[in-house]
Amino acid sequence: MPSPKPPSTRSSASDPASSGVFKRRGSVCTRNLVYLAIIILLGSVTILAVPYASDSRFPSHPFEGAVEKPPSARSSKYKSIAPFVFDSVQGFLQQWPNSYAPNGHSIVAGTIAPATVLYHAKHAPGPPKKPTFFAFDAEMSSTTRPLNIIYFDGQAATLTALGTLDSQISILQGLVPLYPEYDLVYDEDQRALDLCDLVKELGIDGVVRMDARFELLVCDYAASQLQAIFITNITVPGNMQENPKGLPHDPNRQPPKGFGNVFSEQGSYEWLRSASWHYGREGGGGPAESRVQLDVCRMVSFYDPQLDSLADSHHGNLVGNYSFVNGWGLRKGHRLLDIHPADVARVRSWLQAIVSPKSKEASCSGVNWQAIFNAVHSQHGTRAREIGAAFASWKSDTEAETRAIITKVHEITHAILAPYLEYVVVSDADSNNTHHLTPKEQTIFRCSAVYTAAVKPKTLNRSESLLYHSLNIVTKTLCTWEWDLFEWSEKRTTNYWDDQDDDDKPTNPAAQLRQEVTRFGKLTQDTLQWIGWDLWTKCDRQCMVDEICAIPTWPVVYAPGLPQGGIYSANPPRLSEQEMFEFWRPKYINRTDFDRGGGRGREPVHQFPDVPPY
Repeated sequence: MPSPKPPSTRSSASDPASSGVFKRRGSVCTRNLVYLAIIILLGSVTILAVPYASDSRFPSHPFEGAVEKPPSARSSKYKSIAPFVFDSVQGFLQQWPNSYAPNGHSIVAGTIAPATVLYHAKHAPGPPKKPTFFAFDAEMSSTTRPLNIIYFDGQAATLTALGTLDSQISILQGLVPLYPEYDLVYDEDQRALDLCDLVKELGIDGVVRMDARFELLVCDYAASQLQAIFITNITVPGNMQENPKGLPHDPNRQPPKGFGNVFSEQGSYEWLRSASWHYGREGGGGPAESRVQLDVCRMVSFYDPQLDSLADSHHGNLVGNYSFVNGWGLRKGHRLLDIHPADVARVRSWLQAIVSPKSKEASCSGVNWQAIFNAVHSQHGTRAREIGAAFASWKSDTEAETRAIITKVHEITHAILAPYLEYVVVSDADSNNTHHLTPKEQTIFRCSAVYTAAVKPKTLNRSESLLYHSLNIVTKTLCTWEWDLFEWSEKRTTNYWDDQDDDDKPTNPAAQLRQEVTRFGKLTQDTLQWIGWDLWTKCDRQCMVDEICAIPTWPVVYAPGLPQGGIYSANPPRLSEQEMFEFWRPKYINRTDFDRGGGRGREPVHQFPDVPPY
């Protein structure tokens, strides 16, 4: 698609924020000029709208003498992993993104502040006498000093052989077997001991993980200076109700062998409800887990291109029967099965570096990477989803419908690019455009460089360099796609650039428009799949007061029609691509539906998981 021809003086008659003076079909129209000043303050971005009546020009290059242009040659090795790193970072400590992509690939250093309240349930009173996992909800104990931790992203506390434990197994065992022994997956006591050996080696206090909630592994209760607030015997009187005789019985269950008590059946649903409190921005629930403070600049990623044994292995290469829709959940299939022991040793050395106060890798630039990633996600995400929905809804029945889609795309892409777009492009003789950028290059550069314009790559540590390159690649891809859609739709709507001569008009405009919508719809689909954000998946309506929007979250998996646990069950079923899509599709459920699809109301064959082979 050619860049628009820069007119000498033009402006939008329909957009009050347009700048300049333009000439169109013999008429002249003037507008008050509005300039958008984008000011970088120590890595943060402040955008100010400043109206002027003068004809002074906004520099064609947005930050003359201040911009560190991303080095494209060095960026090439990051291109294949950039969307995965970006998606990981913007989802840290959020339940929804990490349930959506449960096979975590990041380990991040962080802290837990004093007076953070924790909870632990056990069968006897008194403090824990061994390494213990504490929950952050249902509060019973409290920290009294800052705790230094590392955080494993994804569903790192989910006990499956499908990849949720890969990052921990690789660090602790040195390799990730395709068919792990039963204890390697399900023996959490031994894993806690192994993690605590790592904690001691690193000189920190604990580990944060997530399944259907976030938890903290405390290795030394006394050294961590946890203080008991109160200890309560919350045992509910049991009942002697037995399970129906036709159902499997766990021989290890002590009497009463039935449902336990009148409240026990609601436990799983309430667990799922508490998970929704930390869904994050896009899951329709509460905020991220804010009681853990991560230093994203101190991150280790298994997507790092320096890990040679994993290079080019993160593009949907799946194992066994587990297929996932490409793009929609692409990261679900990512594994660490091929990691070489040398790369494991490299990761362990990186871990040691990010938690060692005297290491340069623990010294950060001060850039708030989490805030920047979240800002990009917010700025582009919902608009990108709306564009995708517009193309998906197009049925090509009439030319009017086709033009309506083009108009919508034009409006949305203009909204995204408006802070960076100049309809008036002055010639080199009249401006300080020493970089000779075309309108396309100028707009894409401004759009993609705005968040990193003042960042000096040479001042970044190794972790931040990975973040920097991944961010630049993702924003460049998004801004280029948005420009391509805008340029095309502008030509077919307002056409302020007069980009089509009369003799270029098609003989069958309706047919050409349909072809163009099809082509740009495919471009949009490919781009959204490459980005792969959890943002593309939501429940399809507003929830009722007694409902929760849920996606499969171990161990409280809502999977109607499948064995309990769905693909996480002991003998997972072989599912078609459509069945797998339906399994992962977000659904609103209430307590009654949950009982039918995952609780005691199930049909016998699907009511309980298999009895573990103790």
